[in-house]
Amino acid sequence: MISVQIAELRNRLSHYLGRVGQGEAILVCNRDRVVARIEPVHDAAAILGDEARRVRELERRGILQPPKEIWKQGELRRWLAGPRPRVRGSLAVEALLAEREEGS
Repeated sequence: MISVQIAELRNRLSHYLGRVGQGEAILVCNRDRVVARIEPVHDAAAILGDEARRVRELERRGILQPPKEIWKQGELRRWLAGPRPRVRGSLAVEALLAEREEGS
């Protein structure tokens, strides 16, 4: 197991993640004090399955809401990329100018 300082890990993240992918564990240090360990995931499917179960439970309890159809079908992206509405100016500025004209 190797140890690496946070700055070194940040600068060479791809390199160290490659080593983790080859089965090596890495200790992450902050000023020579170990703060984390990065290790390979051997059963990613089981971990992701646990996450999916947690999300479904949170949705069932009403804590999370599933994405709406607009997100799933990419409609929101098309809507955002569509033509922008024409705006003359801020309503607040228009109201302020109208108020000033009435006051004079």
